[in-house]
Amino acid sequence: MDEALNPSSPIYKLKRPWSENQNSIWLASTVKLQRNIEKFKFPIKLDLERKKQIVTLAAKELMAQEALKKSYLLKAEEMTSLEKEYLVEHFLSSSSFHQASNGEAFLVDNNGEMLFCFNLADHLSFLAIDTRGDIEGAWNQLVKIETKLGQNVSYAFSQKFGFTTSNPGKCGTAMTVSIFLQLSGLIHSDRLKESLDELADDSVMITGIQGNPTEILGDILVLQNNYSLGVTEENILSWLRTLSSKLIVEEKAARKDIAKSKNPAIMDKVSRAFAILLHSYQMEAIEALNAISLLKFGIDVGWISGITADALNQLFFNCRRAHLQSQFKDKINQMEIPHKRAEFIHQSLKNAKLLV
Repeated sequence: MDEALNPSSPIYKLKRPWSENQNSIWLASTVKLQRNIEKFKFPIKLDLERKKQIVTLAAKELMAQEALKKSYLLKAEEMTSLEKEYLVEHFLSSSSFHQASNGEAFLVDNNGEMLFCFNLADHLSFLAIDTRGDIEGAWNQLVKIETKLGQNVSYAFSQKFGFTTSNPGKCGTAMTVSIFLQLSGLIHSDRLKESLDELADDSVMITGIQGNPTEILGDILVLQNNYSLGVTEENILSWLRTLSSKLIVEEKAARKDIAKSKNPAIMDKVSRAFAILLHSYQMEAIEALNAISLLKFGIDVGWISGITADALNQLFFNCRRAHLQSQFKDKINQMEIPHKRAEFIHQSLKNAKLLV
């Protein structure tokens, strides 16, 4: 669908927290808290007036908090599909917002680090994205806001099941933590399965960025807590911090071995990725993300120069469809997107050099 950009939308003015992320392995992490308001039915059972009542009440209380005084309230029925897609991309959301409609809304802080959703699966969803490797800090920030809101709004809570959610599997802490790691060294040296067999356990689910455990896009593995009932928030953070730290150690060792051995098959993959990114006339998003990940890996092992990891982290986020379209003021035909993406990538990588 062709869609004109609304340049006045506050969504496109959000700060981009990944713009200063210089980490070649830790792409991002997200922390999500789900809450429902006592004495209200779940959103799927609510009429429109009740939904609007929740948005008005919760948004007013949230925007009164110091941390959210410069936030933006966006009503779903007033948003374009491009704006909704932009939010999904920006916050690495596993949920699509395209179906959000009348009586549903989003509140975004101007730093682009926190998103609050109203009346989607649950009455309230608090989401923070962290690109500094500080999941504990992101969690603390959300908890402060959630606790303060809870002083004026009564959350649905059961002594037996904790915070109640529309999905029974999310009850308890009702917290989901996801860590996004780019493990190119382990993946392309065929050491990933061995590392996961040795390190992983059933407390953490491991999947690809699109939610499919067998399809790894952009060399990204997503680590996410399997349980939220019968455990504490500290348990969840500890599981994920421990596993991610161990995988990062394994990944660094794999990269060191690859750099030392100059593995020809992996050198060829990086060289081909470089050529595709620099010389393609058209590029689809998946192809671009896979190649960008290899280039980022290539920097770390000394095969690419003239560009930094933080620049490639920015490119990784900005070459996806909604972010790409936000670079252009005029309406873009969807058939033009692959070519526009290729041009955007060419410009971003104009100083990059292949050293192999």
